[in-house]
Amino acid sequence: MTGGWPVSLATAGTVPDAGEDGPGSALPVGPVPITAALTDRLRAVATATGADEPLALRLCVTVLARRLSRRDTPVRVRLRWGDRKAVIVRGCDPLDETVSFDTALRQAAEQGVPDSSDESRVDTTIAVSEAGDALVVQATTDSADTAVALCWARSLLHLLRCVTDDPAAPLAAHALVDAAERDRILYRLNLYRRPRILHRTLAGPFEEQVQRTPDGDALVDENGRTLSYRQLNERANRLAHFLRADGAGAGTRVGICMTRGVDQVVAIYAAVKTGAAYVPIDAELPDARLAYMLDDSAPRHVLTDAACRERVPAGAWRVLDLDADRASWGRCPAMDLQVGGSAADLVHILYTSGTTGLPKGVAYPSDAALANIEWMQREYPFRAGDSAVFKTSPGFDVSIWELFWPLYHGGRLVVCRPGGHRDPAHLARVVERYAVTTIFFVPTVVTPFLEAVSAERAGALRWALCGGESMSPRLRDRFHATLPATTLVNAFGPTEAGPVTDNVIPHGMGGSVVPVGRPAANFRIHVLDENLDPVPVGMPGEAYIGGEIALAHGYWRAAARTAERFVADPYGPPGARMYRTGDLCRYRDDGLLEHLGRIDRQIKVRGLRVEPGEIEAVLAAHPAVGDCAVVGHDDPVRLLAFVAPAGAAGITEEDLQSLAARAAAVLPEHMRPEQIVPVDRIPATMNGKVDRDALLGAWREQVDRAREIVAPADGVEAALVDIYRMVLQTESVSVLDTFVQLGGHSLLAFRLLDECGQRLGHEPAVTDLLFGTLRQVAASIRAAGQVSDVYGRQDP
Repeated sequence: MTGGWPVSLATAGTVPDAGEDGPGSALPVGPVPITAALTDRLRAVATATGADEPLALRLCVTVLARRLSRRDTPVRVRLRWGDRKAVIVRGCDPLDETVSFDTALRQAAEQGVPDSSDESRVDTTIAVSEAGDALVVQATTDSADTAVALCWARSLLHLLRCVTDDPAAPLAAHALVDAAERDRILYRLNLYRRPRILHRTLAGPFEEQVQRTPDGDALVDENGRTLSYRQLNERANRLAHFLRADGAGAGTRVGICMTRGVDQVVAIYAAVKTGAAYVPIDAELPDARLAYMLDDSAPRHVLTDAACRERVPAGAWRVLDLDADRASWGRCPAMDLQVGGSAADLVHILYTSGTTGLPKGVAYPSDAALANIEWMQREYPFRAGDSAVFKTSPGFDVSIWELFWPLYHGGRLVVCRPGGHRDPAHLARVVERYAVTTIFFVPTVVTPFLEAVSAERAGALRWALCGGESMSPRLRDRFHATLPATTLVNAFGPTEAGPVTDNVIPHGMGGSVVPVGRPAANFRIHVLDENLDPVPVGMPGEAYIGGEIALAHGYWRAAARTAERFVADPYGPPGARMYRTGDLCRYRDDGLLEHLGRIDRQIKVRGLRVEPGEIEAVLAAHPAVGDCAVVGHDDPVRLLAFVAPAGAAGITEEDLQSLAARAAAVLPEHMRPEQIVPVDRIPATMNGKVDRDALLGAWREQVDRAREIVAPADGVEAALVDIYRMVLQTESVSVLDTFVQLGGHSLLAFRLLDECGQRLGHEPAVTDLLFGTLRQVAASIRAAGQVSDVYGRQDP
């Protein structure tokens, strides 16, 4: 094409001018022909309303920009017609979509629309030839690609056809996709199948497996303790009979506050066998949070052990120490119980971070869990003799996979020792020692796991399922290089629905985004705009999850919150619901779903949900704090809390210590800010959102001003400086720095401990490492006795 085309957009596949569109721009799409008939109709409508073709096109682009915008991030489009000056169209520009196209065009022609010389960055550039017979589209954001540009081109042409075919129809009546494409998006990309549920509780399939393999190994812990299928079933039955006789059953709750071990598995199976919902409570939670979860869920019983007994507060529940009170339940009948109720009853209540300052309980039914496990077994089958690892906290939804799935099919469940799940090197040893065949990982853990695992010793590992966070292409490629015989699966699913999609990632798969795959058979996933209309394939929108047997009932004792997130499904059968995820996703042309981030402020830390609003509510309750904001940064994510003073006095060092203590007393470990940073005010962007970049810039300036580089004073300190540099991938290390200040996190801590053991002959205590300066860590190593540093000297 020649004449009237912007130089950088003249030919499809031409690399764009970085000075104009930025180095992150995708290749353009086009020229895409506009038929002569469509051009003639557009010209006729424009002429009839006193407008011209560029104005008509501008109006259509405005409609498109509004439809593809979100409230917090309006789309900005640069539009060119031939050699004419570009105009900027914003998704937030005023437009009444209840009026017809010809009316809106007539009003625009009469009122006049000023051209914009705004040269600020835009999301998309659309260039139309002087003759109006072709267009080129280029997506110009860092995260955009050719699929986005192609989507804009298709949608604009479809909208042009709609408004010229029926210019008297309201603008809002015109969809962005035609009927055939809408059908494909809604139904052919969602091959839904209603699951058939054959059991009332999650114990049913296990009890059937007990009949098949009564003497097979069901549980084994790292101390060598083993329970057969018969032994596990009988112990769980005895405890379940005791609980049932004391009132447990459908409609009641059983709290479980225990350390990970064989008895914890027995307790969970026993609660399920009664028909009650279990409420897992991590003993590592702060007292205040633990007490809130018990008070909110109101269990009839709380099962515990010697290590956790003192953590359980007094309440309206009966506390049962499984070991100390064994005489009271150990003589109960060992046969299976008859269960009332239905599979739609709750199986558990899982507490996740909430935006109101308190955790929220997700009430999840048995039938949804059974359907998900059935789907997983079809896709990644367990076989008799296979092994899995129970390492995930029962408060995390993936624990359903670990606890029940392998024991439905004759597998062996290896119970990871308490604390072992935090050490990727230890997990590698477990996988190798116990010939583990299937394991679930949060992506954050995979990289250090790959550094420790041996492909030869982990030869039994067939499946590695990943979820909870986005998977990077670098991690994908490294996994395949390290464990070429293991199949890597990327999965997606919130606690409110469980595992929803999966994607087997083949060797050699490229791309800058690793897809999360296709919906499970019992789910529908719709990617919708703010009017709940399907967005075109290739365009981002919010993911909504539907399914008749799939979703949680809602949030425990929170009807308003449930109504906000669980909404009517306009594309399902009567009465169907769908869950509004807050996840930004898009469908690809091949039907795979890509996860592109969050629409709201939610953050994932080691796969666990963190609502910044909950942390902010805790800190804002302090009298010295007038405003605060919590942001996540770095990879893996670390949390920073910024606090602005309530008065002129400012935030004192004593206030900061008080705030840190408050966070430790209320928030779980993964939600505690790494650092609380005082600032004069919380800055905002033009859209009214917290200016994250400005806050991080202020924090880095404070760190640089306050930081003093102090050189090592002896061989032990010098060796530690070398170790910190290597593990943390940083050159600037002072002996007054702490591990966390330098960017360390719990996963790297274990690697640093290993290096200390190998090079200095002693591993410091984890608490010394996490909270002490490098000089203090060196002192703790010296205090342990004679150590040899890497320079061959002896230090006392």
